Amino acid sequence: MNNLLNPIDLIEIVYEDQDIIAVNKPAGVVVNRAQTVKGETLQDWLEQNVSEIRAAVKEGIYPEGWMSQIPEEFSEEFGSPQEIFLQRSGIAHRLDKDTSGILLVAKHPGSLLELLKQFRVREVKKQYVCLTHGKFGMPKGEVSAPIGRRSSNRKLFGIVSDGRPAVTEYEVQKYYPNFDEQRLLQETGEKELRFSSYNGFSLVNCFPKTGRTHQIRVHLAHLAHPIVGDIFYVGKKRRKLDALWCKRHFLHAQTIEFIHPRTKQRMSVSAGLSKDLQEVLSYLQ
Repeated sequence: MNNLLNPIDLIEIVYEDQDIIAVNKPAGVVVNRAQTVKGETLQDWLEQNVSEIRAAVKEGIYPEGWMSQIPEEFSEEFGSPQEIFLQRSGIAHRLDKDTSGILLVAKHPGSLLELLKQFRVREVKKQYVCLTHGKFGMPKGEVSAPIGRRSSNRKLFGIVSDGRPAVTEYEVQKYYPNFDEQRLLQETGEKELRFSSYNGFSLVNCFPKTGRTHQIRVHLAHLAHPIVGDIFYVGKKRRKLDALWCKRHFLHAQTIEFIHPRTKQRMSVSAGLSKDLQEVLSYLQ
């Protein structure tokens, strides 16, 4: 029955005040509207379900004193505060469609511009949780490698010499040496599956210091530890096998830390692993 649920219906508000909200985005939900996107997006959901955002977008109604949160250095080179808010519906950053977890949204132009500034100057700290293939030789480290589009396939990203600088810190939480092969054989009805491509799994915390597209996925693949279920970067042999027990890439935005636009105090918001990712881990117990 749960398979019939629309992922958009699983969006959860985990924090809310007069200036911002933080939502736990489920996998399968696209963040921003676009001509190539079919179906309801998180942006649509916000305009329908958050009264302040609906009033701001539809009627141009903003709370009193919203302008006091606009950063002093703001320039209207790319539009007025109201125009920027209207275009983004308050969304301060994005997550890939099949990445779940915490996402920050502003309720008015002032808080949005302040959050955008914090992302730009790297004051925002993010922690992701992912399950990768293999055992790390170094349980803690940093990847600093430029990322850009691949010349062979412009839809994919990779480590390229003329790419944009990208830095990701990582720390292994736990190593799982074994996989429940018999359980998967029973569930799939297969008589034989090639588990030889599996060599243990690592649950890893990642801390991206930059915000490049597919950054964590590309950097971990570069270390020869691709994320389980990643259809782009895991490789053909493991991709088919992963899909039998992990229906999307195992990547979850668990915690985000930032400076509140009004109080100017640092705060953090977190969301635990979704049920589908918890189920994936059960194959490794």
